Formats: sequence, C-alpha cells, structure tokens
Amino acid sequence: MNDKIKKLINKKVNPVDYQTFVNPIHQKMRDENNNTLPTFKECVSAIKRFYRMEMKKPLPTHYTFKETSGNRHTWCRGSIWKINSQCTWEDIIHSACHWIEYKKYGSEAKIHNLNSFRMERRFVEYAHKHKWHMGGLTRPTKPKPIVSKEVQMIERLTNNILRKEAKLKTTIKRTETLLKKDRKKLRYYQKKLEQQQVSE
Repeated sequence: MNDKIKKLINKKVNPVDYQTFVNPIHQKMRDENNNTLPTFKECVSAIKRFYRMEMKKPLPTHYTFKETSGNRHTWCRGSIWKINSQCTWEDIIHSACHWIEYKKYGSEAKIHNLNSFRMERRFVEYAHKHKWHMGGLTRPTKPKPIVSKEVQMIERLTNNILRKEAKLKTTIKRTETLLKKDRKKLRYYQKKLEQQQVSE
C-alpha cells in the first residue's frame, strides 16, 4: 500500500458520512423494534457472525462471554467479552466493529477512519437486512410434545419385549449350533462303534 492510499484510508471520516449512511439505519432499527434491547445471547451471536463475516473464519474458541451491568462498557478485554445488559443494538454493532477492525488491521487500525466507517456500515446494513433487531438471531424453540405415562410405559415395554426376543433368538441359534455339533459327534461315534463290532 503506497503512502497516498494509506493516508486516504487513515483520514478520519467526516461525521456527516456517519449521519448520512450509518446513523439512519440505527434509527430505523430502534423505530422498528420500539427500542428493544438485544439479549445477551443475541449479542454473542452478533459478535460471532460479524467476526466470521469480516475475517472469513469462526471466532477462536478461547474467547468467552460474560454479562455485566452498570457503567461497564461492552468490550473485549483479553479473551473475555464483557457485554453490558443495557447495551443497545447500536452499542454492540459499534463495539464489535472497532474490535474486529483492530483484530484485522492490527496497529494500522484507526478509529473512525475509512476502514472503520466501511465496516460499521456493512455491519449495520447486514443486521438490519436480516432483521436481527426483530429477533432474526433467535432460533424458534419447538415445544416439547406432551406424552402420557401410559404411552411411555407402552413404548418401554415394547422395547423390552423386542430386546428380549432378539436375545432369545440369539440364544436359540447358538443352542441349535451346539446341538448340531453334538449330533455330528454322536453319529461319528455310533458309526465307529458299529465298525468295531463288525470287525470282531
């Protein structure tokens, strides 16, 4: 990368660009979900998906997530992501963007430069498009079917009968094999005895 391009990328983006291309989408998300905050699980899923989307690989498994509260900022310290229970969708997208930017560009990462701006714009557009703020990250839970005790007992007894029948068939087959061998031996010795009596 030549110095001219590097200087262009590292130049701080005009706040007007954020107000034009990023902030309105954050506002749409707030309006559409009535300012509903993301859950802890949604925040974790968002960070993992953003990381995979930008880095083209899953988030390393040594990273862990912890829910916090109060004045603590949502950010990754060491290998622990501390997520404030009061953080908004804008907070989690913004924090994830700056952290992933740092992981991707290292010492060349500059807050609110062109790379930072483009990444946050991609993230907020993706989140809005896939309706994360409307539960798009939440997997619907299937209700467990209610099974009566009688049905459970019938299934259990049926399985027991089938298992015992299979075991009995194996035992019968093994016994038949042993009987077959014994009959063969019996015929051998009977024939041998007959031959001895004839020779006498």
